[in-house]
Amino acid sequence: MKEKEGKYIVSSDGFQLNYSINEAESPIAMVCVFHGFGEHLGRYERLVSYLNTRQISCLSMDFRGHGRSQGKRGHLPSIQQMLDDMEEALKLARVTELEVPLFLFGHSLGGCMVLNYALRKPVMELSGFIASSPWLTLAFDPPGWKVKLAKPMSKLWPKLSQPANIDHYALAKNPEMVKTYEDDPLVHNQMTARFFVEVTEAGMYVKEKISELELEGLVYHGTSDRITDFSTTKEISSRSGRIQFRELTDFYHDLHSNLGHESVFQLTSEWISNRVKTLS
Repeated sequence: MKEKEGKYIVSSDGFQLNYSINEAESPIAMVCVFHGFGEHLGRYERLVSYLNTRQISCLSMDFRGHGRSQGKRGHLPSIQQMLDDMEEALKLARVTELEVPLFLFGHSLGGCMVLNYALRKPVMELSGFIASSPWLTLAFDPPGWKVKLAKPMSKLWPKLSQPANIDHYALAKNPEMVKTYEDDPLVHNQMTARFFVEVTEAGMYVKEKISELELEGLVYHGTSDRITDFSTTKEISSRSGRIQFRELTDFYHDLHSNLGHESVFQLTSEWISNRVKTLS
């Protein structure tokens, strides 16, 4: 495994976006990895290492306002800008691996963004996507006053920031992984009004447009997820002939950190490998 890190992609509006490239030996595919809200690419090192052993190269990127990327923590100007940032990562991934199929992987926030990218952007260059526990609908009700104020404040004071108050013990059954999350200095708990409104609308867009999906994808979600709603993911997947859906019994939200995560890694790599064979 050859790793390149500590460099930055420059976004269309001038922000430096941190990325890491892990190249596999004799790769059969390249995957762009996009993390969830409040976290960063480093939390996917085990998944990336596993994929590398299966001849799958990876480019991981910190979203703006996350990890080592620039930007106010938990803020984005628009979904379109987020998709443009992802497109810059895809350009770099393609330059790195010119001859192999290109895939998207996203967890939670990243899963919502991957689905939006697949629906909104030209996807001829892509060979497939994986969405893990996508944030389409929350599995809990945020405080009513926050929801009521979010839309007007998104216009009047878009960078108004509030704690997201995520239940850390809803992330994984593994207490050690929960502690690792809590002790991680690159993890944050801040979300702006604009961020909440934009991502909420992005989830609604997926629910409305999923029947128009043209790209083949694998979507999986834990049945015991208390952060993003399992039933929404299952329902939208049933309305697309392009999606292979897998429900993961008793898994919590962070599928890559749960006990039994090896089976999720295997599911991911086997789907990519089988997709590559189909394309050959």
